[in-house]
Amino acid sequence: MSESVFKYVAVDRTGARRRGVVRGTGEQDACRRLASMGLTPFSVRPARERSPLLRYRSATLTDIAALTRELSVLVEAKIPIEDGLSSIAESEKRPAQREMIRDVASRIQAGASISEAIDAHRAVFGEVYVETMRAAERSGSLGSVTSHLADMLERQVELRQQLKRALAYPIIVVGVVALAVGVIIVFVVPRFAETFASSDVELPVTTRAIQGLAASVRAHWWAYLGTFLGAVLACAAAWRTQGGRAFFERAFRLVPFLEKTLVAVTTARFARVFGIALGSGLGVTESIEMGGRATGRPLFALECERIAERLKGGDALKDALDCTTYLPSFARRMISAGKDSAELSRSCGVVAKHYEREAEHLTKGVSQVIEPLLTVCLAVIVLVIALSVFLPMWQMVKLNN
Repeated sequence: MSESVFKYVAVDRTGARRRGVVRGTGEQDACRRLASMGLTPFSVRPARERSPLLRYRSATLTDIAALTRELSVLVEAKIPIEDGLSSIAESEKRPAQREMIRDVASRIQAGASISEAIDAHRAVFGEVYVETMRAAERSGSLGSVTSHLADMLERQVELRQQLKRALAYPIIVVGVVALAVGVIIVFVVPRFAETFASSDVELPVTTRAIQGLAASVRAHWWAYLGTFLGAVLACAAAWRTQGGRAFFERAFRLVPFLEKTLVAVTTARFARVFGIALGSGLGVTESIEMGGRATGRPLFALECERIAERLKGGDALKDALDCTTYLPSFARRMISAGKDSAELSRSCGVVAKHYEREAEHLTKGVSQVIEPLLTVCLAVIVLVIALSVFLPMWQMVKLNN
């Protein structure tokens, strides 16, 4: 008989009220399972089980990082995980996050391991997170691995925030200027053009071009708007696919500054996950493949698969790493210097710290690179609009004289 999910309200041996979910073939079976966990049920009722992606999609990387940090504290303090998670859920204000934590705690109370409880929400935590936790449990290094995972996730959150802050000013400037230029092109320049035409002034090429663009936008604004929205949606849809991500990855690597930033971020994330996976007890080939997937870079993930295949074929790590065009030579030398898993893990930690600092510096310098380019582009746009207005005015003055 298939099992169903039941919501329950119960009290534990200390008299504290507990809420959560439990699986069972029926209400009586669910009550028996609650009793085996030391809980006295007050109410047990069926709950409709939905996909974790739909139920818990509001959980962000920041939420997962905070939860991982709290989990590492529970493990280090040797507090029962299910009790600690239940306490965390009680203080959680967001319903979706609270439900997820309670569900994980309930599964652990029912006898599941931490990795099995988290695996039920793989869509939220991710494949790398779940597999790393499973390996950590097998090797008995759950405390150190959860701490390293929390550090890694917190650095990712910080890097994203820095990138958002660096891009905020250029995006605002571009938006405001685009709005102003649109108003000038669509409403102002055509009025000047009509005045010049009534004075028998021959319009220059720039003025005629802007006048034609303005007429086209005013007549077919819906087509322009639809094209813009369609392009945005197409890019967003492509980003969710492996082929689309690979396309954007190739495009970003053609831009010098973006390529340097992308390599630094990818190397740091790969080295961090590679080191954590080794420290949790996974083998070198499996850890390399996991590190490649964790970067979110399809092209680099393929390179990691090739590295793993060469290692399985008997190649030394140093020779296998030479097939990648992504990792810098310094990172390859440092990683291949390790003699065993412990040394490899330490070497990966050094590489990760180095490239995390480099990625941080590059991210902070994004605005310094964008602002000069933005200034030049705006100057060109202003010059073209100014010439489209002032050149006919000079001709009209000459005719009047």
